[in-house]
Amino acid sequence: MEAYNLRILIASDVYPPQPRGAAKQVQLLARELSRRDHEVSVCTTAIPGQPKYEEDNALKIYRLQGFFSRIPFLYRDPVDRFPPPLKDWLLARELRRVFQKEKPDIVHANGWIVYSIIPILRESNVPLVFSLLGYETICPASGMVKKAAVCDMSLNHRCIPCSRELYGLGLLGTAKSLAVYFATKANKSKLKSVDRFIASNSHVKQVHLRHLGVDEEDIVVIRFFKYAPAMNGQTEMAGDLPQDFVLFVGALIPVKGVDVLIEAYQKLSTRTKLVLIGVKRHGYHYKSGEGILLVEDAPDDVVMQAYQNCRFAIFPSVWPDFPTVAIEAMSHKKAIIASRIGGFPDLVVDKETGILVPPNDVEALSDAMRYLLENPEVASTMGQKGYERWRRLFTPEVAVARIEKLYQSLFEDAGYCKEVTKA
Repeated sequence: MEAYNLRILIASDVYPPQPRGAAKQVQLLARELSRRDHEVSVCTTAIPGQPKYEEDNALKIYRLQGFFSRIPFLYRDPVDRFPPPLKDWLLARELRRVFQKEKPDIVHANGWIVYSIIPILRESNVPLVFSLLGYETICPASGMVKKAAVCDMSLNHRCIPCSRELYGLGLLGTAKSLAVYFATKANKSKLKSVDRFIASNSHVKQVHLRHLGVDEEDIVVIRFFKYAPAMNGQTEMAGDLPQDFVLFVGALIPVKGVDVLIEAYQKLSTRTKLVLIGVKRHGYHYKSGEGILLVEDAPDDVVMQAYQNCRFAIFPSVWPDFPTVAIEAMSHKKAIIASRIGGFPDLVVDKETGILVPPNDVEALSDAMRYLLENPEVASTMGQKGYERWRRLFTPEVAVARIEKLYQSLFEDAGYCKEVTKA
């Protein structure tokens, strides 16, 4: 197979400075592809206070505003004004403008923005890759969770009351739940235009195989990745961290297992603190307390310092998660306690690089924490083995090379006649 320097357009609902793991993963991919001499452009949703266009070295970033993002009462968070699960005609017009300017060889989409770019691609033979970074194409609430338990139900009218917990219980929340449900149901068939799906782990692949009705070979598993951690010394905020602590990093919401973690920690008799670092979400409020330190909206250097200094990391999600934070912990040589759910079993080798516990099991989580606190040498050994596993499986050299190979294959299958520079 020939190797080409491609023009790649990445279309994503989220992108930094949005504080989401998916946003950071898209940025890492875009930067790495650009570093490998591909011509990369990113189209994402506009954020108040951010420039409509900027360059990150050779990487071009377009922040586009659709019709729906101009209606502020539709969104609880002004930073999360991503498109709905349908074609946004104004966003599609802006995407077409960038598409005609950049003339991509490959389009790689993430999130509901895909519905606004599919009509453009139908007019060309440009291949479309779609990353399954969430469950938003098959679940109106995006999480495949019902009442803090994994939901395996097919898309139907019972999704409406479930998604009201996300969109709000008032009249507006009900209207949004209805709209998202019917749009998700109506537009699911449009995903047949996708040439290849990328799933972040085997669980995500199996869930989408069941619900999208695509063939096994249509979904490729390529795991998230993380650069080696860069430590630039102690930061000012990091000086507020305790000397001895265990660490949680993630959104501060119940489905991430925050309530379970606090209850499990309170069962321990220990001087080791519990540090919770994350993004505060609408409707959920946690506070620092005895033995517990809450750090909201911390900058990346503080998070990295916390990984470096903690005893081990804990990710007790109760929903089928996409655990980029676990990869960060592995890159810092930290043992991991995580729920046996979603992508964690793909990352954590139970009893070797960490401990897997049943989701929502306070006693099992407390026992696992107690064991690693009482056996620090075991935690250290697990952390080292996790680091070695990260080096083998979760670095850009491994993951992005596979994505490049997928792009090259689809590019050649498209039968382009235009001139493209060979790498």
